[in-house]
Amino acid sequence: MRGPLTGLIPACHTPFARDGRLDLAMVPRQAELFREAGIRAVFLAGTTGEWASLTLDERKALCDRWMEVAGDAMRIAVHVGHNCLADAIALTDHARQAGAAAVAAVAPSYFKPATVQDLIEFCIPIAAEAEPLPFYFYDIPGMTNVRLPMSEFLHEARFRIPNLRGLKFSHADLVELQGCVHVDDGAFDVLFGCDEALLAGLCLGVRGAVGSTYNFAAPHFQRLIRAFESGDVAAARAAQFQAMEMIKTLGRFGFSAASKAVMALLGVDCGPVRPPLRNLSAAQVAELAEALASFDIVARPLQARE
Repeated sequence: MRGPLTGLIPACHTPFARDGRLDLAMVPRQAELFREAGIRAVFLAGTTGEWASLTLDERKALCDRWMEVAGDAMRIAVHVGHNCLADAIALTDHARQAGAAAVAAVAPSYFKPATVQDLIEFCIPIAAEAEPLPFYFYDIPGMTNVRLPMSEFLHEARFRIPNLRGLKFSHADLVELQGCVHVDDGAFDVLFGCDEALLAGLCLGVRGAVGSTYNFAAPHFQRLIRAFESGDVAAARAAQFQAMEMIKTLGRFGFSAASKAVMALLGVDCGPVRPPLRNLSAAQVAELAEALASFDIVARPLQARE
């Protein structure tokens, strides 16, 4: 059975005011940008959303605001992961009652699960609190430093977590990705989290993709997908290479802050990143805008910063 998350899914930014407080008034403008691109689902309070820099109350308020704004037009997947299991369960309860379409959770990253079984035991009460919502595990070893075989996780967890629907697979191990896609003859949704290698994921059979750059470059990636599906491999490769070059450019400025700067340049100012991440200077934003103009890849014309 297919889950609710397919196609391109932006891992949306959490908007902050200039003083660092949550700026929920910006959510409708984020949603408008997504609707322009035909986006039907978003992933809330993940890495792009700076979840680890948010309080529990802020995460709940963000969920509530997105549910209000999305209505029936978008499915909202809420990341509920936390180092504290009780807090993860509380966030799950809130997301379920708020009307989320699905929940996802990362592995705890301070006291880390040493085995797949340890990870499953951590996830069981979170997923149980989510029922009847689908539960997705969010595998991002570059951030958590929890490096366990996800194909084994899916194979074992299917017997312990009835509402396990799939994975957000956010790393570039394409061998393991193939294993995940083929568990139980493709029974699970595997959502690829590497925008710079989306085409590879499509070739290997992923059913959807969750990524930061889909916030502001979804139309470009939709063209890539259409080219792939129509068999125009050359066009798909060209689109993927252009996206990769854009992502490398963002990385030179500090990816998180640069991606928020791009949103502001599109007229959807999601504000600064929170410490210890470092924001771009005005000169860096101007340099970034000049570099992005050469790619012609973002969803709207770039605007001058106020």
